[in-house]
Amino acid sequence: MRSSNFQSRCSDNMSPHDEDSPDTLLESAISLLRMSHKAPKSSWFTTPKALRLSSLILHSALVVMHLALLGIWARGLEHRFTVTLENQKLASFLITATSTAFGTIYSAILVFVTQALSRRRSLQMDQVLTATHDNAAAWAGIGAALLHLWYQKAVRASIGQTLTTALYLMTISGLHITISSLFSLATFNTSRSFLAATRGLPAFNGTTPNPNNFTFTLGSPSEEMDAYASGSLYFLPSVLGGITSLGLQDGSLYDVLDINVLSGNATVNASGFNITCGSVPEEKRSPLEYGGSGYWNNSNYGIFSTQVGMISDMGFEDWDSIILYSTIPIVDSSGKSGSWVDVSPPMSSSVSSVQILQCSLTLVRQLATVDAQSQKIQTIEPSFRKNSSTWLPYTAPHSNVTTDGNSFIDNWARWFIWIPGSDYLLDYSNPYDLTQASVADVFLIQKLNLPAANHSDTQNVTLHDLENALSTLVASMFWTCHCLPTYRSSFDGEFKFFLKFGNGTIELSLSDIPTPPMLLPGNGVVTEVFAEARIELNIIAVSAGLAASLILAILGLASLRGHNEDDDLPLNETGILHAIWLYRNHPELETLLEQVEHPTDENLRAAGMVKTRLVGKQVRKE
Repeated sequence: MRSSNFQSRCSDNMSPHDEDSPDTLLESAISLLRMSHKAPKSSWFTTPKALRLSSLILHSALVVMHLALLGIWARGLEHRFTVTLENQKLASFLITATSTAFGTIYSAILVFVTQALSRRRSLQMDQVLTATHDNAAAWAGIGAALLHLWYQKAVRASIGQTLTTALYLMTISGLHITISSLFSLATFNTSRSFLAATRGLPAFNGTTPNPNNFTFTLGSPSEEMDAYASGSLYFLPSVLGGITSLGLQDGSLYDVLDINVLSGNATVNASGFNITCGSVPEEKRSPLEYGGSGYWNNSNYGIFSTQVGMISDMGFEDWDSIILYSTIPIVDSSGKSGSWVDVSPPMSSSVSSVQILQCSLTLVRQLATVDAQSQKIQTIEPSFRKNSSTWLPYTAPHSNVTTDGNSFIDNWARWFIWIPGSDYLLDYSNPYDLTQASVADVFLIQKLNLPAANHSDTQNVTLHDLENALSTLVASMFWTCHCLPTYRSSFDGEFKFFLKFGNGTIELSLSDIPTPPMLLPGNGVVTEVFAEARIELNIIAVSAGLAASLILAILGLASLRGHNEDDDLPLNETGILHAIWLYRNHPELETLLEQVEHPTDENLRAAGMVKTRLVGKQVRKE
């Protein structure tokens, strides 16, 4: 049969012109014989040099990779990679799939390289056949490695190498778990900042009223501001029951955002209405004498019948300040009282003198932090709230209240006297006097806890507490313009002007005013907070992976020993076919190995306890 096959091959290599040529047949036979004895070339990646270099690179790279991950975790660099919540599920799947695939492929390459080097080393070692068998069989898997490690108890052939193989394969399994657990996605709150339009202080379309213009012609800047300011004062928080309102915080007005933001904070401009009061000059302290409807002095300061524990305005002389009187002592931090004026004759409540003070306004520029969603105030700086005070003579401000010439605020005292009345009477002890206290008077009574309704209970009020209360009251006056009200301003159906030169009456509605106030535009820095997902490194997985990498690198060193640089082994595996080849090329094994009647694992391993070298230079020479 071999002869027929040989002839068939020869005939296949003959051309039609060479059928009868014996020389051609001979040359073809010689060529085939040479081809059949030619040694095949090994693949470049299975050469000893390539395997050793690959082992060094792969094990070193694994350690370096985990050290790099440890540094990345320490600096939190992985947090820079974020995804939106909408893409979180897809990103989580891709991260898990990628890390798992990488770990599987990398682990498989490590096992292949280390296994090949270990088998080559085992074939070249001068050791018993059972040790070569155990070392080769242990690489079949963790179970096989542990089983052959257990076999060493009966026949101790290769404890060290079998144990090394078992540890290596178990560490590889642990590394596969840690690599797939390195990365995860965690939801966190992040932020972004941008500019947003705001609505700030009110202004009256840039018009500048003339303080000396008292004409009642509707449509002039002065009268339009008078009408609108007095009408908007019906929306004072004290009138509405103390409702907290956007844009108002104690004595400050802060800008309101024009947009709706889901969450986060905003930094906006704010203005503090700082009130400073002082005692009136000596020349203005002439006694108050009864003049029919009230008490007046030669400076045209007037008060109406009142009771103990009342602080109220007495009309005004200047457009940038207000004049107040008090029937209760107002003292500074040292207990010193201000300027007093006699009342002649004494009032029905036995008040024989009142304290007179004059107050001015300055704006304090502030920055406020508000909740971007609810626009409620969180912090405001700097604070101008006063905790101490000293009585000083009143000094007029050197310039306008606002630096930008906002006449609507510069003439703040003009609107103060138009604060609407309340249901509270100035003097309940006089049944013939039905004069109402303003809502400002009631606010001060409540804020300062004045004993206006109990004549027998008197107490002092500190100057700084009064100034703080007035700051809140004045700020709330201008906050009412944020409502843009359409309320009809009237007292009993009429709108009344009470000016010192006489009375005038005009009935009108806020809708009749052609140029209502505007809220000055501005910009605020909004820091919006929203949820995103970011990559998180599992420090437990990184640490465990680093430990596994170091163990693999140490165990992998064992497979690098015992190789010759010029080794080119005729076989690299220990399968059945390779075992047959080895047996045929080692006839001495037939005399070395005992005949085993019952081929159990224990009997075969015991019979293989003979020392030999399966592959080496001598074998290749033979």
